[in-house]
Amino acid sequence: MILKDKTIILGVTASIAEYRALELISALKKEGCNIHIALTKEAAQFISPTMFKALTNNDVYCDVLEELDLGSTNITHIALADIADVFVVMPATANIIAKMASGVADDVVSLLSVSTHCPKIIAPAMNSYMYSNSIVQSNIEKLKNAGYLFAGPIEGDLACNAKGIGHIADTQDILDIIKSVFFEKTLTNYKIIVSAGPTQEAIDPVRYITNHSSGKMGFAIAKIAHMMGADVTLVSGPVHIKEAPGVKRVDVKSALDMLTSLKNEIEISNKKTVVIMASAVGDFAPLKYVDKKIKKIDNNNNNINLLLKKNPDLTIEIGNFAKSINKDVKIVGFAAETDDLIENATKKIKSKSLEFIVANDVSRKDIGFNSSENEVSIIYKNGSVEKLHKMEKDDVAYQILKRVEGIKWI
Repeated sequence: MILKDKTIILGVTASIAEYRALELISALKKEGCNIHIALTKEAAQFISPTMFKALTNNDVYCDVLEELDLGSTNITHIALADIADVFVVMPATANIIAKMASGVADDVVSLLSVSTHCPKIIAPAMNSYMYSNSIVQSNIEKLKNAGYLFAGPIEGDLACNAKGIGHIADTQDILDIIKSVFFEKTLTNYKIIVSAGPTQEAIDPVRYITNHSSGKMGFAIAKIAHMMGADVTLVSGPVHIKEAPGVKRVDVKSALDMLTSLKNEIEISNKKTVVIMASAVGDFAPLKYVDKKIKKIDNNNNNINLLLKKNPDLTIEIGNFAKSINKDVKIVGFAAETDDLIENATKKIKSKSLEFIVANDVSRKDIGFNSSENEVSIIYKNGSVEKLHKMEKDDVAYQILKRVEGIKWI
């Protein structure tokens, strides 16, 4: 848990989205954080300071003239600045953004913006007309240039009964940006291309062959790679998961679609390129696609013959493609097996020219498809096997990417 024992200062300003700050507090507490709240007087009219104190077990800072006993000094905004690992403003109004961009410090949140010397994250929430206002945009750009990180806003329902840009970012996305602050940026010179999810091989316009892959492992790798500073593209089959902020996503359906997109991303890369094949690509596709829905036949024969052909092996294909355009591309494979896990996975390392392969037993209900956890073995080119204990897929992703760092380049 990368946020365990970290101190988060959460600045809360007056917005209908203020209740989302309570969600973030809950998520941060689960991560083991110590949370202090700075609440503007206007925000206190929406949600009582008592609520924030009850959730955080810390006194709430509401007035620039009040002093809280924080031990190190009787100057509250300096004491908070000294203990802060991250300063987050959520929700951030146009007003507080203007103050922060101008160095105004006349309320507890803007005062902490000036006094804190830790990473700062802003999650705006406002009407779309306000957000698109040129002055507001200029203030946002000014803060970005000063090193502030922004979470959202996103398209969504607004308090004015309209829909548009200005809806506060998802709590999970804000949490992920907070986490990203603490990741070492060891992959800044890398292009990480991740394939994820299943493929769909069409039989007719309404039917297809697929598998049970949820895409969670691939999406986790893409997210953590971005947190570690990489330029990340996620090539995904059909799944119902939202990619992490900052990750480029390319949606595909069939194995051939995925192959085309992977080749495109390899070709345009101008960095150290690593392809992580976490997708469950369909091994077979119908021999012939029927362009009209296949009808049931009313007779005594209840069977239908479906002829299949082998799909190309995408890992081998992209390796050959990279060589054909003289690009040094490293490939990490995945092996989803139901039996003889290590033996079957090991065979693929040499035949597919892999740096290493990540093997997992998809027959297990607790770690297989659709699970939020995984237990894998990493098998290297020299035949050595490293087994990782069961953990969250984000943590598995981090362990995989740490081993990507160790890949040797000519």
